[in-house]
Amino acid sequence: MEPGRDKKRIKGADVYALIRQAITSGRFSPGQRLSERELAVQYGVSRTPIREAFRHLIQEGLVVYKPNSGYRIIPLSEELARHILMVRETLESMAARLAAQRDPKGTAEAARLTLPKARRAYREGHLSELIAANQSFHQALVERSGNSVLEAMYRTLQGYIGLMMSISLSWHRRPVETFREHGEIIRALKSGDPDAAEKAIRRHVRSAYEGVLRNVRQYLTQTAG
Repeated sequence: MEPGRDKKRIKGADVYALIRQAITSGRFSPGQRLSERELAVQYGVSRTPIREAFRHLIQEGLVVYKPNSGYRIIPLSEELARHILMVRETLESMAARLAAQRDPKGTAEAARLTLPKARRAYREGHLSELIAANQSFHQALVERSGNSVLEAMYRTLQGYIGLMMSISLSWHRRPVETFREHGEIIRALKSGDPDAAEKAIRRHVRSAYEGVLRNVRQYLTQTAG
């Protein structure tokens, strides 16, 4: 359902989840200004649930507020990207290792099923759908790790990861590289070798990080000028 198409079906309590999903799927860009009025019209609600959603998103670190500037998606910097990388690499490498030990073939198949949607989104130029499919790939590993605490921690990190993906996957070569790396991860999982699965996911996350840094540096250079 597109926001605002059926206003009666969107409740105030749903607004937070809808805005968060928009952030994690890349429909908002890092540093983008958020308008209470525009979002209220878009979702067919008053400004009160919008403000409440912003309050939760500020607590998560995904939104910032400054007087005379208003609400904005958190801007990415090299330092923040590095911090996200460290936590993401730790969680996903642990998830890949556990999944390879626990259910290697099932995890590989669940991850493989996300690939057609990702390739279609790339062909059609739909970045938000590509990010969502990419998120699903990594979520499949985390969900099959069998570690509920790891899964909860990863869910908190997903907003940051979505913002990083919106930057890395916007580079024209990165989606193709991602497809290749996802294939390597799937093969490592199928082998049932926890070391190989962990190494494959670490290479993938670090490669994505390089793409983020490339675009963040370019963005900072442009805005500084």
